[in-house]
Amino acid sequence: MEVEAVLVLMDYLEDVAVDGYDLLVLHHPPEVEPPIPYLTVHSNWDVADGGACDALADALGLDVESFLDPDTGVGRICRADLSLEELLERTGVLNPETLRVVNPREYVDRVAVVSGFGLSDKSLIMRAWSEGVSAYLSGDLTHGPAILGRNMDLTLIDAGHHATEMPGLHRLRDVIEDFGVMAELLDTGTPWSEYRAAYI
Repeated sequence: MEVEAVLVLMDYLEDVAVDGYDLLVLHHPPEVEPPIPYLTVHSNWDVADGGACDALADALGLDVESFLDPDTGVGRICRADLSLEELLERTGVLNPETLRVVNPREYVDRVAVVSGFGLSDKSLIMRAWSEGVSAYLSGDLTHGPAILGRNMDLTLIDAGHHATEMPGLHRLRDVIEDFGVMAELLDTGTPWSEYRAAYI
């Protein structure tokens, strides 16, 4: 197969025009079969050296010191010397729809980051706490993990699954272009719309 043009997507959607591309490079496995060949990078890109988690740390201006989970390569622990407000301001480069914070604190000195799903995994929250980080930033926070973080006095920052994975997709597009292949990135956004409930 000869590949000259690649379209990079977080998720394949049936209304995405793929004419003119030889290959789709997807972060997530597709829920429906795309009409052209595709490659899914998913967890391999999350743990890769220089991949999605490193790209997230770089986007936030954080210096990586170690893996969050050395056994799998998931996540990064980063040095920081800034206020929580400064860290939250840095998330502006991610264009999150919202930020949800558990246990706000004034100052953070070490920050764990995981692109995408990290706050849905209680074992990663426990590992962040055991490593002595003061804040853990990722996406997909649900009620149970939030309660766990609250009880451990660990600051959790949910910047969203989509927003925390986009830096990795930008970097992936650049890596593909370094091979001399034309690559475009299409941001399909989150798969939902948000509405504010009207309370009476």
